[in-house]
Amino acid sequence: MIKTSQDQLAFGVVPAYRKYELYQARYHELVPVVAQALAAKGEALTVLDIGPGNGDAKKFVDALAGEAQWSAVEVVPRYVEACRQAGYGTIIEGVDLECQPLPLPDESYDVIIASHVLEHLANAPDALKDWLRVLKPGGHLLIGVPMHPGWLAFLARLKFRWFGRKPRAHCLFFSMRTLRAFFRDAPVTRVWGFRLFSARQWMPLEDWEWFWKLSRWLGQKAPSLTGEVIVHLEKRP
Repeated sequence: MIKTSQDQLAFGVVPAYRKYELYQARYHELVPVVAQALAAKGEALTVLDIGPGNGDAKKFVDALAGEAQWSAVEVVPRYVEACRQAGYGTIIEGVDLECQPLPLPDESYDVIIASHVLEHLANAPDALKDWLRVLKPGGHLLIGVPMHPGWLAFLARLKFRWFGRKPRAHCLFFSMRTLRAFFRDAPVTRVWGFRLFSARQWMPLEDWEWFWKLSRWLGQKAPSLTGEVIVHLEKRP
């Protein structure tokens, strides 16, 4: 039976088509890292969410790890309002990440999350340096990006060079080889995936815990096979 509405909670947190919806696993996968940081520092932990959308990262962490002090950087008005509703303490609006640095002091956040933001930025190397600037020594930077097989990433890059892109569309197309090259000089501690594919409302696979666990296990062993990965960086003290 095809589900046509989000009538249950993914991982018990946000409305979804399936109980273990892998589209929402991108936020669930953030929880252990933030939980570890919370255990080390407590409720004074400061988190900056770059491009938070509806604030699902905060919702997952609040529900499954504990409460921290959250700030957001968002440009889309409807998402700004969603972040207010989700309880972000500070919301920085109107920053063009492709040509402006974050209007924040150096070393001001314990954790920075940027889920599916980097691939939209033509100045991605400069943006990464700026995010690390804002991160405290010993802090965690969690970056989620989509992944492509090498041949598909090559064709996507070729299309981008020839035809450009629509506003806010992708301009970076990562395979595992180009991902490693991009982060070569960054303090990466781990890269992992968790979603081979997501059928969401079309198939019941993601109602089964074993399918989520299998996808997660394969994503950890062979992230190049997954549709998206999380890159975990730790800033050296």
